Amino acid sequence: MPKLYHIIFPYSEYMPEFYRVSFDAEELEALRRACALQSGREDRLLDEAASGPLEGVVAQEKKADDVLLIKSTVSIFKPGQAILITEEDLRLMRGCLEGYKGESPSELSEAIDSAIRKIDAAEPVA
Repeated sequence: MPKLYHIIFPYSEYMPEFYRVSFDAEELEALRRACALQSGREDRLLDEAASGPLEGVVAQEKKADDVLLIKSTVSIFKPGQAILITEEDLRLMRGCLEGYKGESPSELSEAIDSAIRKIDAAEPVA
């Protein structure tokens, strides 16, 4: 049986699924730093890719743009705020945190692990 919003908005079946998650202040700080670091890495990789084939440049530019967008998005989150976000954006955030694990200050390691657990536990919004 179709959901009511599919009847009212027939093209909503193409809408992405959203997940609800929230982070405390330490987790957000770790996430902001992780996204900033990953954004810088992707920009450097884009510079390096510029001398290669066009397909590689386009693919790297998309990755750099995606990480820049998630970095900008994360910057507006507030501690404890319930956030609705797509699975793709959650994966980007998780990837940034995973990449930051080895380079983060030790005082943020628990916040990084906690943020990753929250991302992994995020449930789709019905």
